[in-house]
Amino acid sequence: MKFKSLLSLVLFFVVGFASAQITSSTINGKVTDGDLPIANALITLTYLPTNSVYEIETDKKGRFSLDNLEVGGPFKIEVKGATIENYSRSGFQLLLGDNDLPKPIMVRKKETKTQVVSSNDKEIVLKSS
Repeated sequence: MKFKSLLSLVLFFVVGFASAQITSSTINGKVTDGDLPIANALITLTYLPTNSVYEIETDKKGRFSLDNLEVGGPFKIEVKGATIENYSRSGFQLLLGDNDLPKPIMVRKKETKTQVVSSNDKEIVLKSS
């Protein structure tokens, strides 16, 4: 008798969890310069109807994932970093569940200018972005 009650209780919880609905979105992506992943880039995702902002940094392989996002859109994504030019794209929608970006986000490296200055037999290299 106790076994049947316990089995019924376990089945009740299993069926309850199985019928749970997904009510949010997740976005997964990668940031690259075309050749190499961009680590530590700041990803800012904005849900435009309410201006809700979500932020995360890319990992050492240039990947990022944001969870518990609003479903629908439109969204705006921005990528910023010390060694890259700013990137922005808006007007896309998110579906229920996982949303993998179909392609990596391609960013351009910032150009650095190098200037060599000689002074008393020493060379000093100056770099600026």
